[in-house]
Amino acid sequence: MDDPVTHAIRVLNEALARDADAITRLVNMRVDCNERLAGHPTIKVSVYEDGLYRLGVLGLINGAIGDSPSGSIGARGTMDKKTGRFTQIREFIDLRKDTFDRLA
Repeated sequence: MDDPVTHAIRVLNEALARDADAITRLVNMRVDCNERLAGHPTIKVSVYEDGLYRLGVLGLINGAIGDSPSGSIGARGTMDKKTGRFTQIREFIDLRKDTFDRLA
């Protein structure tokens, strides 16, 4: 039986195989959130230049099932260097095993 992180990665990769464009768009989405949520010990929230806190789906998933403040699930793919967003995700990975460049 898979642990929760391994199970989540398998399901995310299955979803990616079925509709990579939709999953890439979803992972790229960010929503504004408040400082209380940003202060959660495991949910990964980013602070942007405009001073707003923003949450993405991987930050929430990692907070829910991961045991690391930096996250246990990452994604590999190609990125737009101007925006920092994925243009295409190739796979979701277990960061507990892969500690090298997540975006390579």
